[in-house]
Amino acid sequence: MSSPSTSRVGSAAESIDSASPVSQAGEPWLPEPEELPTTPWYEEKASTLRLSDIPIIKDKGGMMGKFEVVIPHPDERAHRPPPGFHTFYLNQIEMGLRFPIPRFIAAFCRHISLSPSQLSPNSYSFLLALAVLLSYHGLPLIPYVLMQLVQIKRLGPGKFYLSHKGDHSFIKGNPSSHKGWMSRFFYAKCDVMRDPWKCEMHWRDSAVTIVPRTPDRAPSLTPFLEAMHGKRKT
Repeated sequence: MSSPSTSRVGSAAESIDSASPVSQAGEPWLPEPEELPTTPWYEEKASTLRLSDIPIIKDKGGMMGKFEVVIPHPDERAHRPPPGFHTFYLNQIEMGLRFPIPRFIAAFCRHISLSPSQLSPNSYSFLLALAVLLSYHGLPLIPYVLMQLVQIKRLGPGKFYLSHKGDHSFIKGNPSSHKGWMSRFFYAKCDVMRDPWKCEMHWRDSAVTIVPRTPDRAPSLTPFLEAMHGKRKT
């Protein structure tokens, strides 16, 4: 990521409270319906994590002493965590997700009506980098501001990723892919905090994409966008 640096993104996480016709001659080949997948990815993928990954998850995720982490059995799936637990992914942590989930991310997920676990790994590094930039320019990390800058795209059944809205492209450097990340899931639970998630944790297959009502004292994004576009041209 060109700006801010990875270390600044990491520190920000700690400080910021998817019926084919029969093919005919001359037409592109299309698979027969029976050849298409009949179940979504989360019905098929088992977790590839091991018990030895638990200390790594807790340490990198800031979960020590507050969260219980469980590695799923081979027959367990991401969309069916045990009672009281919620699903997350190791790659999300590697891209900046920390626990407890930063308040501005929880508020954003609450507005778009998605569970934090439904966001792709790159979504977290994107949000955290955006948070650093907004904070530097004195803008509040509220859904009204974020929804003017963030585009929500459906990655597939149950999964979404975040990117720049419109022609904005001032945050760069994310990996082009995280191969196998949907198989690196674990379950997390917190009993020592009241309402530790502060947002909806059930999976949905659609997101709210409208900008919230304009607050009485709405911050202006014009100076921020001018600064970002000017930086991009230099």
